[in-house]
Amino acid sequence: MTRRVGMVSLGCSKNTVDSENMLGLLTEAGYEVVGDERAADVVVVNTCSFVGDATQESVRTILELGQDGRRVVVAGCLAQRHQEELLETMPEISAVIGTGDFGGIVDVVRRVDEGERFQGVTPVPDARNVLVDLPRRLTGLGPSAYLKIAEGCDHVCTFCIIPQFRGRYVSREKPSILAEARRLVAQGVREIVLIAEDTTRYGQKETGKFRLPQLLADLDGLDGLAWIRILYAYPNYMTNELLEAIRDLPKVLPYLDVPLQHTHPDMLKAMKRPRHEPPAELVARMRSIVPEMALRTTFITGFPGETEEHAEHVLDFVRQTRLDHVGAFAYSPEKGTPGATMKPVVPKRTRVARQRRIMEAQQAISLEHHQALVGRTLDVLVEGLDERRGRWIGRTYRDAPEIDGLTFVRAERDLEIGSIVPVRVTEAAHYDFHGVAL
Repeated sequence: MTRRVGMVSLGCSKNTVDSENMLGLLTEAGYEVVGDERAADVVVVNTCSFVGDATQESVRTILELGQDGRRVVVAGCLAQRHQEELLETMPEISAVIGTGDFGGIVDVVRRVDEGERFQGVTPVPDARNVLVDLPRRLTGLGPSAYLKIAEGCDHVCTFCIIPQFRGRYVSREKPSILAEARRLVAQGVREIVLIAEDTTRYGQKETGKFRLPQLLADLDGLDGLAWIRILYAYPNYMTNELLEAIRDLPKVLPYLDVPLQHTHPDMLKAMKRPRHEPPAELVARMRSIVPEMALRTTFITGFPGETEEHAEHVLDFVRQTRLDHVGAFAYSPEKGTPGATMKPVVPKRTRVARQRRIMEAQQAISLEHHQALVGRTLDVLVEGLDERRGRWIGRTYRDAPEIDGLTFVRAERDLEIGSIVPVRVTEAAHYDFHGVAL
């Protein structure tokens, strides 16, 4: 019987949580989880196919690992999207399971070990199936961990295929969230990062009321937890009550990731983005309630029909609002989405050029933000030690794990991983800080 199992998790933080749940189930069933997936008898590849590059990375990973007699189980969005095609065209694959099927991973690995080759994808995923308490084995975020508070999406954005993979929006029950949060804290987690396709809608579909502020208040009361961070907060559900909770609750960080995708009304309509107040007014309202707020957003450049005027509208917004973190992505048409057939198509060269213009403008803004903090003291969550350079590594409240910058700290004493220490900022770069522990 197979005892050595490996895991490769690709794509977003939601996939990370699903992968950690699968590892928890396999560990509980007695399997040995190996860090080097090439040493495994069976390797699970939890795939992403949000954009073309992610699909290519998923396929490349499957081909590389499906060698030397190693059995490969493919899970996640690529599996949900191309279930039959994957088995037909890639003999390296032993089994394919979808986004809502990972709770049965132990049985899947057992069947693969017995020589079966099968497709086990539920055609229409039900988000309720994955919002249950499952064992979890943490991977790689040190004193931080993601915590999923909802699953699925009801938005109909014309560029996005995720709702077809993840099912309809469902909020996780609060007792289940709090129980997992307590388990994470008991394992040494100091920062919990709340995630969902849309965190700000938490509870609204089920109760008619936005329940995220109340959830934050309950999490804020957990002993041992230091920081609570919110990602993927949709702009149309940005209530004053939520902003006041972020401002007033001590453990909730003044940080939000709000995916805008565009700023021009014509393009927001073409993308079928949820309607909300003009982006500049939204940012002003957020900052008026939470003055210390660090804001991150993302933009898509070159969506079908985008003119130079539309692109300049985004660039002007970036220069005027001076957000803390901005990501820009050249549009990638995805088969099965309305955007893939929309006209007129913007040439790829133009899409990429507009992306670069935004990122170049934002780099200068980020550097100015960081330089303004030189001399100030910021709390830093210690994540590890760079032994070669003799520097500790951590993050301030302004930086989310994996997507934002780091703070490199010199200290005259050993720092405890997971501790939060005051650091005087001595040097700033485009993305990172350097400082001295006080």
